[in-house]
Amino acid sequence: MLPTAVGTAAAAALLWVQRAMRATLRERRFGQRFRLGAEGIVAGAEPRTYEAPGNRALLLLHGYNDSPQSLDQVARVIHAAGWTVRLPLMPGHGRSLRAFDQWTEQELLAHAREEFTKLRTTHRTVVVGGLSMGGALACWLAAESDAAGVVLYAPMLFVPRPMQVAVSTARLWSLFSKYVSGGGKRSIHDAAAAKEMIAYGASTRRSFEALERLCLHTTARLGFIHSPVLVVQSEEDNRLPRDQSVHAIARIGSNDKTVMWTRGAGHVVTVDTGWKELADSTVRWLESRFPVSSVGATDAAS
Repeated sequence: MLPTAVGTAAAAALLWVQRAMRATLRERRFGQRFRLGAEGIVAGAEPRTYEAPGNRALLLLHGYNDSPQSLDQVARVIHAAGWTVRLPLMPGHGRSLRAFDQWTEQELLAHAREEFTKLRTTHRTVVVGGLSMGGALACWLAAESDAAGVVLYAPMLFVPRPMQVAVSTARLWSLFSKYVSGGGKRSIHDAAAAKEMIAYGASTRRSFEALERLCLHTTARLGFIHSPVLVVQSEEDNRLPRDQSVHAIARIGSNDKTVMWTRGAGHVVTVDTGWKELADSTVRWLESRFPVSSVGATDAAS
């Protein structure tokens, strides 16, 4: 009986040591690929603001596993059309791989709310938006604030079936590996864009569970969104099943919903093939709802 118990304990200890070694190796490789700059942020993943004159601003929130870099190209196009665009870096993201295991959904929400409040104090019209997880956060803001509009790129408005499996089995696989790889290569079809992407390429049990909680609570808030909404999503999205997306989008309470289905891109539509058309379509939608003339007239009246 005793030898069996000793053997089991030894095997468990060996398993844990191997797990720690693999995690350390992966963290080291990430550090070799992405240089950490000021404040421990990956070079190129820093938060940024594109200032424009006037009272129109767009808050764009990046997705799970990535950084403001994933929205930068689109932000520049929208900025050129006369909008101030803010791209914050969310907690736990754009830093060391170890940091990605430390954030919570409440920290994300607190940061998103703080960013919105800052823009709202300086701009009369503030639209919120985001990519994937950032889209979920934007929906929270729209449901609880006076956000003028919502721009959603491949928004994670529900818990996708693959993630349901990953979370439900997390207690098992996390015993063997701290980090698990995702289907990142299928998320961006454009090889050059995929190579430039700043992303972890891995998830942890904690990060999966935090994302699941965020998505579950987002679904419950969709009916409280009444501002104009733009949704852009690829028919070839490898992370969000179309039937689940269609159902979730239908739950959004707004009577002004524009849904654009595109082709040729994966989940990260803001950097993949067709990103420029996506950006131009966003500008046209924004200008149709919040033209400079109407914003200026409102300002003058006040």
